[in-house]
Amino acid sequence: MAASLNVSHTFIAFAFAACCGFAHSFEPITVPGELPLQVQWQPASQAGRRPAIIALHGCGGLYNKRGRIEDRYTSYTQRWNAAGWHVVAPDSFGSRGQGSLCVQPAAERTIKVAHRRDDVLRAAAWLMQRDDVDPQRIAVVGWSNGASTALEILDRSLWKSQPPAAIVAYYPGCGGWKRRALVQPAAPLLMLLGEADEWTPAAPCKELAERFQSGHPGVVTVQAYADGHHGFDSRAPVRFRPDIPAGADKRGVHVGGNPAAREASLTELDQFLTRHLRPK
Repeated sequence: MAASLNVSHTFIAFAFAACCGFAHSFEPITVPGELPLQVQWQPASQAGRRPAIIALHGCGGLYNKRGRIEDRYTSYTQRWNAAGWHVVAPDSFGSRGQGSLCVQPAAERTIKVAHRRDDVLRAAAWLMQRDDVDPQRIAVVGWSNGASTALEILDRSLWKSQPPAAIVAYYPGCGGWKRRALVQPAAPLLMLLGEADEWTPAAPCKELAERFQSGHPGVVTVQAYADGHHGFDSRAPVRFRPDIPAGADKRGVHVGGNPAAREASLTELDQFLTRHLRPK
C-alpha cells in the first residue's frame, strides 16, 4: 500500500512540475580522469541526502540533431526530480568525440559497451562523493545500447564499494548472454521489453531472466508489451528504419512509441524504483 501511495504522489508531482516548469536546468559537469567524462547533472530540489538515477542514453546519443538533450531523457528526468531523486546522465559518446552510432554495424563501433560500463562506475563513484546523494539509494536506468550497458554492470564483482540499489533496462540486447556464464547480481533488475521489437528482440532477454531465476530467484523481473516496438516508451510514431543494420530482419527495423506500452511501463518503472529507493 505504501508503495502505491508513493507512486501516486510521484505522478501528481510530475504532472505539476511538467505543467508549471519547476524542473531545474541540466548542469554540464566534467568528471576528471584519464578520459574526462562529460555528464549532465540535474539535482532534485529537496534537501538532504536524496536517491540518484544514472541515466544511460541509447545508441543515438544524449543529444538530438539540434544539440539539445533528447526529449526522452528530459521527460524522465522531470519525472524523477518530482519524486525527489537526482539525475546524472553520462555523455559516453560526446566524451569520446562521437555522436549517434545507430547506423554503424556493431563490429565497426569504436565505443563499446565495456567503455560505457566504466562510465557508469565513474558516475557512481562521483555521486557517492556528494553530500546530497544517499550512496545506498543509487539506481541505473538505460535504454537500448544504454540498457545493454546496464546489464554489463550487473556483476557484483565490479562494485568495489556500494553496489546500486536497482537496475532498469529498457529493451536491451541480450543475445550475447547465451554464450556467457551468469554473474553474481549486484542488484534487482527490471527488464522492460517489446514483443514486436525486431532490433533487440525480447526472447533472448526472457531466456536470460529464466537462467537467473534458476540460481537467483526473484532478482530479475521482466515485463514485455504486446505490439511494443523498439523505443515503445517514445511519444514519436512508429516508423521503419531501413538504415539500421543490427536487427533480426536485415532489411531494417520498426522504431517508435506505443501509448499503452509506454504508460504501462512507466507504472512498472515507478513501482520498481519507489520500492528499491525508499530509505533503508
